[in-house]
Amino acid sequence: MSYKDKKKQKAYLKKYEKTRKPRDRKAYQKTYRDSHNVERKAYILVNADNLKNYQKKYQRPHPEKRKAYCKAYDKAYQLANAEKIKSRQKAYHLAHPEKRKIRRRKQRALRRNVYHEPYTGNYIFERDGWVCQICGQKINKRLKYPNPRAGSIDHIVPLSKGGDDSPINVQASHLRCNVGKHATNKGQLRLFG
Repeated sequence: MSYKDKKKQKAYLKKYEKTRKPRDRKAYQKTYRDSHNVERKAYILVNADNLKNYQKKYQRPHPEKRKAYCKAYDKAYQLANAEKIKSRQKAYHLAHPEKRKIRRRKQRALRRNVYHEPYTGNYIFERDGWVCQICGQKINKRLKYPNPRAGSIDHIVPLSKGGDDSPINVQASHLRCNVGKHATNKGQLRLFG
């Protein structure tokens, strides 16, 4: 390209930049990004096998590099998006309270090194007919945690004494009855959950 051509090109670009508005640039970038994403997805669909093979060829001889990269990326992502992650977790826990309780029960059983079998609170209350297995009175379904007459899951043989965290070893009770029982063996184990 000659000097005159370069000069003409510079002049054209200056004139072009002056006539273009910043809003147009953003709109152009958005449309370009959208079209590029469509092209990228199409390419991935067409060449899925080739991409998988390429990734396998690289990952097999370099597992430690891959692990280090993933660890560094995860750490960086967590630091950069800490608030976003917390809010997402909080929303999930509010939407799925029973899953959170199951997870806590499992962690508690693993800490005590006892057997764990997943179950839900509603299953135990329905099985026991919403009757406290310690005092024999009805449990009000509408009452919630701080109320002493609210429903609670009681371990017949406490986890601290080596009892399992399974439907066979748990019973429905009032919160007051469960707290008053402490870590004692009151009640009879069920033959089936």
